[in-house]
Amino acid sequence: MTVRLISMFLLMLINSAFAGEETIFEHQYKLSKKNINFATSYNILLKNDDKKIFKIKSKSSGIFKLKKDNRLEESVFLDNDGKITPISYNFHKIQKVKEEKISTIFDLKNNSAYTIKNNKKIEHKNIPYALDRLSVQIDFQKKIKSGHFDVEYNVIDKGRIRKYIFSLFNGEIIDTILGKTNTIVIKKIIVRNKRNTLTWYAVDHDFIPVKIEQYRNNSLKFTVKLNKIIK
Repeated sequence: MTVRLISMFLLMLINSAFAGEETIFEHQYKLSKKNINFATSYNILLKNDDKKIFKIKSKSSGIFKLKKDNRLEESVFLDNDGKITPISYNFHKIQKVKEEKISTIFDLKNNSAYTIKNNKKIEHKNIPYALDRLSVQIDFQKKIKSGHFDVEYNVIDKGRIRKYIFSLFNGEIIDTILGKTNTIVIKKIIVRNKRNTLTWYAVDHDFIPVKIEQYRNNSLKFTVKLNKIIK
């Protein structure tokens, strides 16, 4: 099957996945750097028959609209008795002068997957159980609800198999749109990667992420804060 045919198949799969969907939640976030908002993001979880779809879409805001950096990530997966089984992952970024598309299709029954990146097919054979960049967030949120804070995952991250390590970092009461909010702070590191992330989960509000800080080495790159609960 050619790359072009594979891309058409992925598009058909995505379109069929979103017919008759039900929204489970939709949260709006503001992204800022040095107290300057540069983007708005939406985290949306949908249900379609036996499948769930988690997507994050973000758009430049304010004066940064001129730069145009719009992104859409979406993961389609099964959630059977608490076990997440990813089906597909798609990433689409549109910048002012550049466009990027990445798609991964999973076949975990055969311990395999493949990624289409820059019109090239990357095979993932004999892989361990793995999630994608979005389904891992849903799975980990399930884990912390049951009291498990230190968890490791294999993740196919834009065509590369990486190790994500989540661990309990702190507990803190912070001001959010929900008022004074009791949170647990989780640190996520990616093995052999300079990025690491701190996420504040609201303990009394179904562990919704209310604040996120992303670092590169020890330098804070940007902050994400919950701005609105739409559903």
